[in-house]
Amino acid sequence: KSFSVSTPTNFTFLLPSNLVIRILWLCCILAAASSDSKDILVNRHHSGDHKWDYLLFVREWPGVACMAPDAQSHDCSVPSIVRNWTIHGIWPTKENTEGPNYCDDDDKFDADKIKSLMPQLKRFWPNLYSDENPTSFWEHEWTKHGTCAKSLPALGDQYKFFSKTLSLNKKFDIDSALYNVNILPSDNQQYKLDDIKNAIKRQYNAEAIVDCLQGNNGQFLFDIRICLDKEFQVRSCDGGSEHECDGSQPISYPPIHNGTVKFTKAYH
Repeated sequence: KSFSVSTPTNFTFLLPSNLVIRILWLCCILAAASSDSKDILVNRHHSGDHKWDYLLFVREWPGVACMAPDAQSHDCSVPSIVRNWTIHGIWPTKENTEGPNYCDDDDKFDADKIKSLMPQLKRFWPNLYSDENPTSFWEHEWTKHGTCAKSLPALGDQYKFFSKTLSLNKKFDIDSALYNVNILPSDNQQYKLDDIKNAIKRQYNAEAIVDCLQGNNGQFLFDIRICLDKEFQVRSCDGGSEHECDGSQPISYPPIHNGTVKFTKAYH
């Protein structure tokens, strides 16, 4: 048996039935392979390999955080009690790569477990998106990073994860390190990348990764990352960041403007 096939130019030709069956079979195989590939991409962080080598401790500057691309679709609000560098997160990391992430879907975030920490969290680890649930940022950090970090006993549950991170925030005080070398928030003054990195190294003997937001008006100090070993001691980082500041250009470090702000999308 044969099948007729018409082309866009109105030519008609016959295909043997066994050839049609083979073509259909090949299409099914390719479709299944494509589906499997998507599943692998979606679930790559849910694999059994949840090992990690060090912690990436990330702080961000609220005076610039609302300029970030992710913030543009939100009402980004800096609470009035926030006056200092804030915590973004503490992220288990493998050498020369990222993650692991999302290590335990069954360990759901429970705000009641960290209720006693709320006053500190609101000040030092705030959710700047005022159009979201206040606890949504902490839920995200626990679900994505905390469920992997908990393999370390000191970070072994939700309370320990947030409590320990708050204590590390006191230990590695970014505000003091910069203040001590006269690097202060300013609408006019700009700074050199080397001076910022040297300030962190001088205070904590840490080789910090310094990230900026790049925009039409130059670059703005966004976050500072310090790498810690599993004893929470400073160690070298195995690489940089895709958003590292450009050392050849000056860096703006604007003051915090509390309240709900919509920044222009010229920043990227």
